[in-house]
Amino acid sequence: FRLKGYEIPEGSRTSKGMNIVNLLPLENGETISSMNYGSGDDYKYLCMFTRNGIIKRSAVSEYSNIRRTGVIAITLDEGDELAWVKMTKGNDDIIVATKKGMSIRFNENDARPIGRTARGVKAIELSEGDEVIGVATVEEGKSILTVSETGFGRISDFDNYRVQSRGGKGLINYHTEKNGDVAAVTSVSDDNDIILISSDGIIIRIPADGISKFARPSKGVRVMRVSEGEKIVTLTPVEKDEEEETPTEETVEGETEENKETNES
Repeated sequence: FRLKGYEIPEGSRTSKGMNIVNLLPLENGETISSMNYGSGDDYKYLCMFTRNGIIKRSAVSEYSNIRRTGVIAITLDEGDELAWVKMTKGNDDIIVATKKGMSIRFNENDARPIGRTARGVKAIELSEGDEVIGVATVEEGKSILTVSETGFGRISDFDNYRVQSRGGKGLINYHTEKNGDVAAVTSVSDDNDIILISSDGIIIRIPADGISKFARPSKGVRVMRVSEGEKIVTLTPVEKDEEEETPTEETVEGETEENKETNES
């Protein structure tokens, strides 16, 4: 689907907002999985990623004339779902990360461009019970943030992730046996704030430059406290708000005894 930004009603942080079905003609049971915005000629491809580790790469021009009712973007296997869409420039490296702590970095050209209705190819080989939880594009001046469901986070240089061939099992990104499953990954810079949301609806905003940098597969530091039985479900980087007070109690705690287990294997 394509939607003009001004068509979305503006509201406060705590307002409920408008039901998306009033803006887009979604079918029963259909949900929005990814949203992208951009302009100019820098972005040439849409790279789509599914929960089951499939990547599909298509030229942006394939979607230049989207009807109000939408167009088919990808053919999905039974039980799979489209979860992320990244706009790329034609020679970007991509990191695909999984819930059980694996990751793989490959160049987007490992997935040749195909038409709108095609299925795609394998991005990463998943172990039984694993699934993709996030995708990060390698960008100059940025690093990769990994956050666990239990509230720990770590920023790592992209150089920690060597380039491999698409479709392999990848490298260990995070030790989930000790630290909990991975909730999300994203590309961040020091100019970003990070918004984190837990399963019980708690939302916090923290500065990215306050999160310590460690090599994979380190645990990192606590970035958010979660209640018993709850977990972090999503995060997103936003531009830093210099005028907003930096949260203290529930944000980065630094090098405490609790989170010095940064280099455990």
